Amino acid sequence: MIVITGSAGFIGSCLVSKFNSEGISDLILVDDFSKSEKAKNFENKKFKQKIERNLFIE
Repeated sequence: MIVITGSAGFIGSCLVSKFNSEGISDLILVDDFSKSEKAKNFENKKFKQKIERNLFIE
């Protein structure tokens, strides 16, 4: 399992794409997912779970 923080941003979403292209989808995405304009950054990506960043440490 790989945790990617900042996954709703440009760099984080590119990292998710890279892992997906290598067949890796056991990913946990962490970020503030409340901004609808960032939804395009992780749509069509394969991952196990999304976690809001304010809940991640808990």
